[in-house]
Amino acid sequence: MPTIAFHGTADRIAPCRGGFSWVSPDRFADITTWAANWSRRNRCAPEPVESAVSGDVTRSQYTNCADDAAVVLYTVVGGGHTWPGGMPLPEWLAGSTSNSVNATALMWFFFREHPLGRPTSEIPQD
Repeated sequence: MPTIAFHGTADRIAPCRGGFSWVSPDRFADITTWAANWSRRNRCAPEPVESAVSGDVTRSQYTNCADDAAVVLYTVVGGGHTWPGGMPLPEWLAGSTSNSVNATALMWFFFREHPLGRPTSEIPQD
């Protein structure tokens, strides 16, 4: 399953390093461990390729995955529980919103480049 995720290092709702928060009685996984687990499921190379996207955003991409099922994690330094490039939420609740990347556009591009194995003609149309 191709996987892309965006996560802020200052997310108090789903902590980047894992742990508990007020929204769930269950422990959140460390986001880098979560991405590494997806990469193992997708049979990717064991170490991600790291790159700086902007001053506050890094990209970790696991490559050479089975069936082109890449795993990509964008980490927003100082970002909260928000959508990068989206409308800001109340900062007192969700934290800071980065405009350094557009998560919607990156996600659209990612899934165009990593489609699931079924041709579009086989997907039921509404």
